Amino acid sequence: MNEITVTLPDGSSRQVPAGSTPGDVAAAISPRLAKAALAAAVDDRLVDLSHPLRQDARVRIITSDSPEALHVYRHSTAHLLAAAVTHLFPGAQCGIGPATEEGFFYDFIVDRPFVPEDLDAIEKKMKELAQQDLRYERQHWKRDDAKQFFSQRGEPLKVQLIDEKTEGQAEVSVYTIKDRDTFVDFCVGPHVPSSGRLKAFKLLTTSNAYWKGDAKNAPMQRIYGTAFFSDKDLQAHLARLEEAKKRDHRKVGRDIGLFMFHPWAPGAAFWLHKGTVLYHGLAEYMRKVLYPAGYDEVKTPIVFNKALWETSGHWHHYRDNMFVLEGDEGEDMALKAMNCPGQFMALSAMSSPSSPSSTNMLSR
Repeated sequence: MNEITVTLPDGSSRQVPAGSTPGDVAAAISPRLAKAALAAAVDDRLVDLSHPLRQDARVRIITSDSPEALHVYRHSTAHLLAAAVTHLFPGAQCGIGPATEEGFFYDFIVDRPFVPEDLDAIEKKMKELAQQDLRYERQHWKRDDAKQFFSQRGEPLKVQLIDEKTEGQAEVSVYTIKDRDTFVDFCVGPHVPSSGRLKAFKLLTTSNAYWKGDAKNAPMQRIYGTAFFSDKDLQAHLARLEEAKKRDHRKVGRDIGLFMFHPWAPGAAFWLHKGTVLYHGLAEYMRKVLYPAGYDEVKTPIVFNKALWETSGHWHHYRDNMFVLEGDEGEDMALKAMNCPGQFMALSAMSSPSSPSSTNMLSR
C-alpha cells in the first residue's frame, strides 16, 4: 500500500497509508488527542475527521482550543436543531443553518409560527439526539441524484441551493444524522464526528424571516440558539444576556422617561421632554466640537430605495427587522431608525420638500 507524508504543526512528519484520515492521525499521536479531536485542517482547509488523505499534506487536528472549533461546533448544533425540528414537525422545509458569532440559527418553512413551548420540545429532542451519540456521516452524491432526492422529499429550497452553490460539479456533499428517522442535509461541512460531542446548547428565541432575506420570497421561521464547549461557559453567556437586557438603552430610556414607543411607529422613538432636552444638548455639543474641526452640517434624506441598503450590506444582515412598503413605482423604500442602532423601519416613498431628513456632518 502506498504511503503519504503528513506534516504536523510542530514541523514533525509521519508516514501513513494513503487513504488514512485525520482521525487516524490523531489516534496514532495519542488516545487523548483522538478523544478531543473535533475536525481537522488539511493544507489549511477545514475537513471532517473522516476525510481521506490521498497525498502528502499538512494536517492540524482541531480541538476545543483551536480558533475554528467553536464555529464547527455551533454549525453542527444547528444541524442537530434541524434534525429535531424535522422529527417533531414532519413536513417542515429546511432553509439554511449557519454558525454565527453569538451562536447559530436555522430557518424553516412550517405550517405555523413557533411558540415558546415548541422551543422547549425541540431543545428536549436535541438533547435526546445528543445523548444517543449519533454519527454525522458525510456522503458524496451525484449532483442530479441529490436534486432528485430533495425534490421528491418536498424540499425545493435545498434543490435551489444545490443549483446555486454547486454549478459545474459532478458531486455534492450531504450529511446524515441517523435516528429513527434519518436527517439528511445538503452541506459542505465540516462537522463534529457525532452528536455526543455537543454538550452545552440553548435555544433562545424565534423570529420571522424570509428565504434569502427577501420579502418577495417564502416566509420562514428562524430559531436562534447558542452553544459552548462547557455548561459553565453557556451559563455565563446566558447571564450576560440577562444583564444586557437590564441595561438595554431602549428599556433604560423608557424607564427614566426619555422616550416612548408606539406600534404606529415601530423602531422610532417618541421623544419626551427630558429626552428632547438631552437630544438637543448632544446635538449642540457635536456642533461645538465639529464646526471648529472644519465640518459643515447638511441634511440628507432618511428614506431610500433598498438598493442603498443592499450596497451597504444592511439589507442582507438586518432585513428581518425591516418593515418594507412599496413606492408608487413598485420600488421598495426603507428608513434607518436613528435611535436604535441595527434596527430599521420602512416608510412609503416620499419626495416632497417636507420629507423626513437627518442631520449629518461632512468635512470640507
